Amino acid sequence: MDHTSKISEYTGKFVQALGFSDQVKISVNYDKTANLYQILFQSDDPSLLIGYHGDNLFAMQSLLGLHFHSLLGEWVNLSINVNDYRERREFTLHSLADTAVSRVLSSGHPQSLPPMSSAERRIIHLYLSNHPRVTTSSQGIGRSRSIIVSPKS
Repeated sequence: MDHTSKISEYTGKFVQALGFSDQVKISVNYDKTANLYQILFQSDDPSLLIGYHGDNLFAMQSLLGLHFHSLLGEWVNLSINVNDYRERREFTLHSLADTAVSRVLSSGHPQSLPPMSSAERRIIHLYLSNHPRVTTSSQGIGRSRSIIVSPKS
């Protein structure tokens, strides 16, 4: 069932409660094929909405997901994006992975990437999953969990 109007209305109320209503333009799109609601924020000053490496963005997505579940009585798949942050961050993570691969291939030694969220680690694991010469693994606990890029044996 398409809940676009309710999701749009309550996302607007959420942004207003955060004090950003005058600074943020919201659009909600429903992708029926993927059963995914895409909530897009446009702002002249997106840094507070995004937070450090998307922390605020992912927190808003979690809060809204829980709220919509209680409001609609069902779980909805949603993705929040601010000024195309997700695409730009994915490009940065791919570049970081490519640099690590180059270092691993030239040195023959594993390379550790900086700690990152599970969502960001997943992007790198998927990006390098079919690489013929390297493999990835995660190590660490909680916020200090990071990816190790190693040469394949």
